Amino acid sequence: MTSEPLDQYTEICRDAIKSSSAKLGKTFENLLLEILLLYMAIQRKINFTQMERYGTHCEQTYRTNFNRSRAKCINWVKFNLSLSRRYLNMDGLLAIAIDPSYISKSGKKTPHVGTFWSGCAGSMKHGLEINGLALVDVYANNCMMLRVHQTPSTGELKLRSMTLVQHYIAVIKRYRKELLKVTDIVAADAFFSIRPFVNGIKEQGFHLVSRFRDTASLYYVYTGPRSNKPGVPKHLTGKSITRNSTSRIWRRCILKDLRAQPTHSSPIQRH
Repeated sequence: MTSEPLDQYTEICRDAIKSSSAKLGKTFENLLLEILLLYMAIQRKINFTQMERYGTHCEQTYRTNFNRSRAKCINWVKFNLSLSRRYLNMDGLLAIAIDPSYISKSGKKTPHVGTFWSGCAGSMKHGLEINGLALVDVYANNCMMLRVHQTPSTGELKLRSMTLVQHYIAVIKRYRKELLKVTDIVAADAFFSIRPFVNGIKEQGFHLVSRFRDTASLYYVYTGPRSNKPGVPKHLTGKSITRNSTSRIWRRCILKDLRAQPTHSSPIQRH
């Protein structure tokens, strides 16, 4: 199972391990390189039995090393950031993308199995969910995966006194130091454009780029004269209906210093 492309792949992975400052034993490092190579070579279902079949170690060796504690394993975020420096423009416009993905799974014994939202089906379905973090090179339209976490089920989150949004924030918080060295921008879909998530990642030093949910309510700030009557002063006036906007309320703005120089519309007053 040797060829020039696979040898090049092995050397790239070896350099990434060294660049990530991972303090690994030589035996585990060689085993890790073999596992990464097996993931590229095995075309069918990948499990410990298949690894024994195509690799040089027994099934128990692979199984034991997959159960290593976090302190004795590799930091995958640093490893993948090292690969990112090889293929992405680290001086360009970068963003951390976060996106959960549903995986169908039957049965009840699989760890963290539960009910999760499936975007394709447009409904909650029984199965698994993984939450991916990726580094996006905006101008090059390229992306490098950094880390994937399996989402606990609703019952497990209740035992931890956590909500689903709090779990997503905790994942970002875990790799806060490594991510902030690259960028402080987090890009996500409309599910994450809610106050708890925005404030949660803001406390960690990040800023969210997203869009409002379809149910979001926007109101214009009141700037008229004050009545000086008792009670709370009026601070909002009228709901913003963006689909039926008029030039009286909205004005056209041009964002400069961007490669594509897109045009956007923004309200004169908004909350």
